[in-house]
Amino acid sequence: MSVTGGLTKQLVPKSAGPVVGALHPPGSKSLTQRWLLLAALAEGESVIDNALRSDDVEALTMALRMLGAVIRWTGHDSLEVRGVAGTFPGGGRIDAREGGTPARFAMAAAALATRPSVIDGSVRLRKRPMQDGVALLHALGCIAKRVGEGELPLEITPHAAVRNGGEISIERPASSQFLSAVALIAPWMKRGLTVKVTGGVPSSSYVDLTMQCLRSLGVTASWNNESGILHVEPGPLKGFQVRVEPDASSAAYGFALAAMIPKSRVWIPGLRSDSAQPDLQVLRALVSLGAKDISKPEAAGVAFGEPLHGGLCDASLWPDGSLAVMAAAATANAPVEIRGLSTLAGKESDRIESMCVWLRDAGACVERGPDWIRVQGPLSTQGEITVATHRDHRLAMSAAVVGAVRGGVTVMDPACVAKSWPEFWPSWGKLLTP
Repeated sequence: MSVTGGLTKQLVPKSAGPVVGALHPPGSKSLTQRWLLLAALAEGESVIDNALRSDDVEALTMALRMLGAVIRWTGHDSLEVRGVAGTFPGGGRIDAREGGTPARFAMAAAALATRPSVIDGSVRLRKRPMQDGVALLHALGCIAKRVGEGELPLEITPHAAVRNGGEISIERPASSQFLSAVALIAPWMKRGLTVKVTGGVPSSSYVDLTMQCLRSLGVTASWNNESGILHVEPGPLKGFQVRVEPDASSAAYGFALAAMIPKSRVWIPGLRSDSAQPDLQVLRALVSLGAKDISKPEAAGVAFGEPLHGGLCDASLWPDGSLAVMAAAATANAPVEIRGLSTLAGKESDRIESMCVWLRDAGACVERGPDWIRVQGPLSTQGEITVATHRDHRLAMSAAVVGAVRGGVTVMDPACVAKSWPEFWPSWGKLLTP
């Protein structure tokens, strides 16, 4: 790693041949944050094993501590949480850093506090959609308002009406995270919560993931994507112990690499082949394009099957995972079209445009629309390229995939992977070492 002009950059390692081995991503970012909010609200002690220790999780941890939960790391990946039994005694200024999920979950948590809170974050996060969360909190009786010109900072003033719950209605939100956030606090509402959504929910599979977490703790909870009705019964939770699955979103980059290089096989120990994590669908998408599924019940895996061919992928339920498929498609012998990407412009970067820029630099043929991208190989083998990550961890990981195949790929700000996988680069290098 070297420093030039104040920016850190790293040349991505190139594979010397077939890639065969296990990749060990940390615990799921989505699941860690859901369990963390539930544990902070529960009565008594909870233990979360194989928790992801990353920037996003640290941001949510600090937010919940500010609100009054007692949270400590008892090892590299184990959390002990003393919950507040449904009422946070604190409040204050909360820094969500770069994280959309920490900000949106903290908004809901702050509605069950006894003191006002102000939620803020990075320059980029201040531009990401937050007003649908404000609308939900208003519908529940909480007072939430902007403090400034951006989507953040937001001032959240709790109100006793929130604890009544009941039935509310909203139009299609910009993110499923808003719906998940209010669902996670709903067990502490006297009447539970019913939300009627008009116009659908982007990435609704993540609401399904939230429902699964609640149900596993004994809460009666349901989400019907067709009718747009979410329902959570009241049922305050006691402390619990869970083990977080490996992160399917990070595993996707290992799957993509295996699909691109002949004789390669990559598997993820501990990631069940029937996991409810939405980004496990990346594996199915790659198989539809020519890769081979080598999954076992306790280890999802992908092997090279045949050179990737063209096809159509609907990524509306797993838009973040689409970046791994875009990277793999850069070696396809016919166009791969990926649809359902309407949320990507509002992520850590404008992910469709960012991917277009550097994939074209790498030699791939790329076209795009507002919610779709079309990618086709072959990659060029000449010349070096530099990938601007825009502080986006998934762009850096996508560049790692193409760099391993093509060589000559330098990633700017490689440390941005700390948002979801701080040890990504050592783990990636180990995978590529024969």
